[in-house]
Formats: sequence, structure tokens, C-alpha cells
Amino acid sequence: MTRGRVQRRLLVLALFPALALLAPLLARALPADAPQAIRALTPVPFDPDATDLATRLRPPDGTHLLGTDDLGRDVLSRLLHGARVSVLVGLAAAALAFAAGTLLGAAAGTLGPGVDRAVLVVTGVVQAFPALVLVAAGAAMAPPSRWTAALLIALTAWPEAARLVRAEALRLSASPYVEAARAAGASPARVVLRHVLPGAIAPAIASLPYVVGGAVLLEASLSFLGLGVPPPTASWGRALADARESLTSAWWCVLPPAAALFLLVLSARKAGEALSESR
Repeated sequence: MTRGRVQRRLLVLALFPALALLAPLLARALPADAPQAIRALTPVPFDPDATDLATRLRPPDGTHLLGTDDLGRDVLSRLLHGARVSVLVGLAAAALAFAAGTLLGAAAGTLGPGVDRAVLVVTGVVQAFPALVLVAAGAAMAPPSRWTAALLIALTAWPEAARLVRAEALRLSASPYVEAARAAGASPARVVLRHVLPGAIAPAIASLPYVVGGAVLLEASLSFLGLGVPPPTASWGRALADARESLTSAWWCVLPPAAALFLLVLSARKAGEALSESR
């Protein structure tokens, strides 16, 4: 696959965190005393939590481009601000899982059979349970917040990176330059961090977009179950949960967050495929 195609797929994936970071700017309304012709062009109110029961379940129009939900909140505003939870929690969880998985995988492949067996046992235990079950159990006992969700998701997502890095580290640990570093008196930590990890990390980088997509889905599942960020904070999973009662009468409450989740996971998968094929 050409480098340009890889860059395009990564750029599409990068649009989602960009929208999350720019949500306060994109979801901003003009002052109420602005001319009507100009105010009609403003996309959404600034406050995603502002309720107005007089405008509840309003279909898309010139003022609310994606309509309003059952509390009169603007759907587009909550979609943009919800990305700040769903997307950024997914990215944070993927980063933590990547860091933990690469370090454990490199240690397992370099520091001998004892460490290798220990890491494989822990990896097997974590992967033996569905990730959603483990994350939901942890979320039920921990204070709800976006950082709690990111940490819990990371604790279930690191084994994939660990397995990939371990396999590469096993090969590199027998290479002449690693043996030379050991013979020169390099400490085990230096061997892992300086001589093995830089060469073994590539497979985990290629799998990172898949981890991002899975982490975003897990966060949305937590919020849908009521175990994610507390209300009224907007998130895509909570938007889907809030729209259950109006599923047949107000499609505009369901379709935008569902489409956002689908497009993000699809973009992550395509980016992961591109990185894997370019190796």
C-alpha cells in the first residue's frame, strides 16, 4: 500500500479527535441580538446541556441542524461535545494500553522464561473474560469519570500489544547486538528499553488503530449501560441510551451518535489495515 494512501486513512481517523478538541468552537451560537438572517446560519447552541422542554423532540431544521432530544437539547451540540468523552477516552485508553503492553511484551521476550511465563499467565487471564464484563465490573465499583473509564479499558486492552511485542522481542533477544550489550554489562532494563523495545514496537504500532476503535466502543457501551461518565455530560453511548424511548418517533436522536460510532470504528479499522500492509 502506498504511503499516500496510509496517510489519507490516518488523516480521516485524525478528524475525530480534531472535532472533539474543537467542539467548544464549532458548537457556538451567535448572540441572541444578532440579525435573524445571520442567526439562522449558526449550527448549534453553545451549551450542550441546555434544556428547553418547549422544543423537545424537534426534527432537524434551520436552527437545530440535527434536531433536539427528549429534553430539548441540541443533538448536534451534544454529538460534538460527546466526542470529547467518547473519542478522547478511547485515545487515552489506547495510549495507556499501548505503553503497558509494549513494556510487558518486551520484558517477557527478553528477561527469561520466568518473566515470560508470568506475563503469559496474566495475559491469558485477562483475555479469558469478555472485556465489557471486566470493564463494567470495575466501573460499578469505581467513581464514574472519563479517566476511570480510560484506565479500566486500558487494563483490558493491553494484552494484544504485549503478545505482538513479545513475539518480536523473542527474535531480537537472540540477535548479536543484544548479546553484545549483555556481554558489555548492560542492565536488564537497559537491554529491554534501549536495545529490544525500539525494534519490537512496530507490530504494536500497526495494531494501535484497532485498539482505539475497540476502546471507543467499550466507552460507548459503558455509557449506554449507565456506568460511564455521569449525566448530564454528553457522550455517544449516553446519547444512544437517552434515545431508546424515542427510537421510533425521533430517528434524529439515534442516527447521529450511531453513525459517528460506526464511522470512527470503520476509519480505525481501515487505518489499521493500511499500517499493517505498509510494514
